[in-house]
Amino acid sequence: MSKFSPLDFQKKAIDKLTSSFIRLWEQTKPQRHLVFKSPTGSGKTFMVSNFVHGLNALPNWDYDKAFIWITFSDDLAMQSKDKFQEYFDSNLENGLLTVNDFKQGKFYKNDILFINWQKLVSTSADNRVLRRPDDKVLLKEQGYYFEDLIENTHKEGREIILIVDESHISSRTNLAQNIIDIINPKVILNVSATPKYIPNRDEEDEGLAGYVRVNRNDVVAEGLIKEKIAVQTEEDLIKYPNKDLDELLLELAIKKQLELKQEFKDLGKEINPLVLIQLPNDDSKLKESNQKTKEQIVLDYLTKKKIDVERKVASWFDGKQKNMDFITHNESDIDFMLFKQAAGTGWDCPRAHVLVMFREINSASFYTQTIGRILRMPEPNAKDDYKNNPNLRTGYLFTNYKRNDVEIPDQTLKNKPFIYTSTRKDNIENIKGLYSDFVSRVDYGDLGHAVKFQMSFLSSFNDFFDVEEKDHPISIREKIAAKGVDINPTVTNKLIVDAVFTDYDKINLDYAKKGHEEDYEISRNDVEKMFNLYCYQLLTEQTETEAKVSNVARSWSPLKSAFRVWFKSIFDQDSNLYYRILINDLNKEQSSIFRQALTKTLKTYYPIKKAFLEKRKTEIEKREAPLFEIKEEYTFTDDYAELTKDEGTSELSVVQPFYLKKQYNGRVNELKFLNYLEQHKDKIDWWFKNGDSGKEYYCLKYFNTGKKEEALFYPDWIIKFKDGRIGIFDTKSGNTAQNPEGRAEGLANKLKVLNKEGGNYVGGLVVLENNQWYYFNNEKYLTEDKGDKVSFDYNYTPGKLTQHWKLFSSLFK
Repeated sequence: MSKFSPLDFQKKAIDKLTSSFIRLWEQTKPQRHLVFKSPTGSGKTFMVSNFVHGLNALPNWDYDKAFIWITFSDDLAMQSKDKFQEYFDSNLENGLLTVNDFKQGKFYKNDILFINWQKLVSTSADNRVLRRPDDKVLLKEQGYYFEDLIENTHKEGREIILIVDESHISSRTNLAQNIIDIINPKVILNVSATPKYIPNRDEEDEGLAGYVRVNRNDVVAEGLIKEKIAVQTEEDLIKYPNKDLDELLLELAIKKQLELKQEFKDLGKEINPLVLIQLPNDDSKLKESNQKTKEQIVLDYLTKKKIDVERKVASWFDGKQKNMDFITHNESDIDFMLFKQAAGTGWDCPRAHVLVMFREINSASFYTQTIGRILRMPEPNAKDDYKNNPNLRTGYLFTNYKRNDVEIPDQTLKNKPFIYTSTRKDNIENIKGLYSDFVSRVDYGDLGHAVKFQMSFLSSFNDFFDVEEKDHPISIREKIAAKGVDINPTVTNKLIVDAVFTDYDKINLDYAKKGHEEDYEISRNDVEKMFNLYCYQLLTEQTETEAKVSNVARSWSPLKSAFRVWFKSIFDQDSNLYYRILINDLNKEQSSIFRQALTKTLKTYYPIKKAFLEKRKTEIEKREAPLFEIKEEYTFTDDYAELTKDEGTSELSVVQPFYLKKQYNGRVNELKFLNYLEQHKDKIDWWFKNGDSGKEYYCLKYFNTGKKEEALFYPDWIIKFKDGRIGIFDTKSGNTAQNPEGRAEGLANKLKVLNKEGGNYVGGLVVLENNQWYYFNNEKYLTEDKGDKVSFDYNYTPGKLTQHWKLFSSLFK
């Protein structure tokens, strides 16, 4: 008997699993699927473990069987094994195996092998040791492969039951099915909160498959999980007008935690609600650009709020944990936990109540499984205590993700094999001379071309100090002194910033601090360090757009070189002297002459740098831009499938057979447009469904108005009309139609350039209105009298079309 007693809904689910399983077992054909759908937090592992353990002592049913329990990581495999051990520690009747037990050569009755699925389907050399090689020369002299265990088990007449945990992650590829065929299990139990496959009533009635479902309301009623997850409200935002968004999210989380703490206290509970703070995975990119990371922003703000970050804040990053030892205990005094993706599937902390999620810098991957970390209730056995506290039955999410960012990401196995192939139709006229765009990174936020900067610096400084080429160094020194610069200074330690001498080139130095005030002249070594420091500081001080340099770490050294070249021509080789001249002047703060000269110099150099970067960018992008054409062959993973008869036909597709991704936003809209194109075989030679990444697909450049940067855009459709025109179109609906973030203008500009170069192109964004297709007609507002610029006027509101939208059918006339 287990030391854990199932709740009512769990006992019912276990009984249903048992009865459905026995019914499937009676069928002669193997590989019968039993699907178990149960919400996150319902205790899926506990129920499956009880189901398996219960098969050991069923009356009138005692078959010789063993189990393979599949998970999708080594950690989860061990967690499942450890939980099974814990549940039945005093009454364990099953042998619990891992890959280390392959040496026993077979499965004995009631053995359970816990294994990571990727250990079996992986093609990597590291994991291939579990599988038997085809080459007999490579066979081990002793020991057993996975195939050996299966074959030896079947030889003894012992059946195998396959349990697939989190089955929605599994891939139904040829490789995966190959493993299942090797195992040839009598029954396959698929366990998931969101199963991809659910048997229909006919399959159940005929004994082909089984389906057991746990109702979420039953799990909530038993006090295992919270009733809902609430995000920040408009009222929350109104309370903090003009507050920095990062700080606002943290402020809301801190405030909510204090409210929850008080409610727990009022109930007499010693429960400390935990705030989880998920940092972006690409946080390191901020370090590269010398910006504060989200981690530092969070810690600084918590410190500002008088929170002891050493004692009250935990962190869990790859290879680094802090204050995590007792964090899952309800009474733990840790208030905040910082993490990236580590605290995902498999980690439980029932007191976690508030989640702050910061959006990725370059990606909108919203990991919804992370929300599951604040779903559980801290005291399932005391559910009645919380019946009058709706806040304690609610999880709180504060995030800067946009609404359309919030979607379930791809949770399938990475690096999946290509299993489908399409080929280009014979005798088609391919596209000619169409190059994809390429966005090159040439601006690293630094000074750009060092030589050009130095030349501009020398010219600008000479101009500022009225220096002419014919001037003698003595005359130049007089002109510099006439501007108010002391050319024979004594520099004392009043100028030294003590804390910065050890590491002057880090941006988090506190330049405002001054050393102590004893009056003595600093050493030559310290003078040079101070000179380096000021070269760095001068760049951090610039605030005007034309003078500002974002990547100071890459720029202070070229600035130092420019200063040295200019000074050398005036003060010979005595660097100690001109270092002191600069330091002494800069110590005057706002009255510094060299500060004025440098700001003017940077502003003068700005158009030179901009022109250089634009030229370099144009050259690189032209050189690197790939030629687009319809390839002879395309390959697809199991995320794709051929259209069903109900979905339509794809006879005009230039590649056959036609595969379309099974699930993505906009699929329904695109299927409607595909079927519309299929109705016009007399006007269209072929159409091509473009991909959304990779050099083999067509992309064009546009200015992303949301991110304020250039980006690449992969239009959905390329169409070859019978009259020779090439169409480039992108189907939109809903929010993406109203807010294309610059894609419409990017496509308009591209079409104009292509046609100006002698092409015959049409295109635009496409929407469905009045049950008719309209496209955004670029041609009507190209103005030749404004320097060949597009007079852009994209405007789309559902149910209200402007004159700039034209019926797509007009393209067929």
